[in-house]
Amino acid sequence: MGENARIVNVHITFRNTEATEALKGYATEKITNTLKKFVHHDTEAHVVLKVEKNRQIAEVSFRSDGADFHAKEESSDLYSSIDTLVDSLTQQLRKHKDKITDHH
Repeated sequence: MGENARIVNVHITFRNTEATEALKGYATEKITNTLKKFVHHDTEAHVVLKVEKNRQIAEVSFRSDGADFHAKEESSDLYSSIDTLVDSLTQQLRKHKDKITDHH
């Protein structure tokens, strides 16, 4: 089995906005790539993309190594919300990884 054989299931929910294939693909690819870098087993991530008035909000939550991860970002554009979300997720995961590998 190759190193990238981990399965990352990304479930996307759209609220108050149209579920476009472009957004779905973009979010799935970004989240999957990030999780594959840090998570070394199959994972399910739940992503919510929603629009509230003029706020475009992207949220993600998943469980890994016994820890719950949750990130939420908003901007005026769903794509940039997803980008910021992935950045903040990367920071959380890196911190978590450091904490795990740092304990000795």
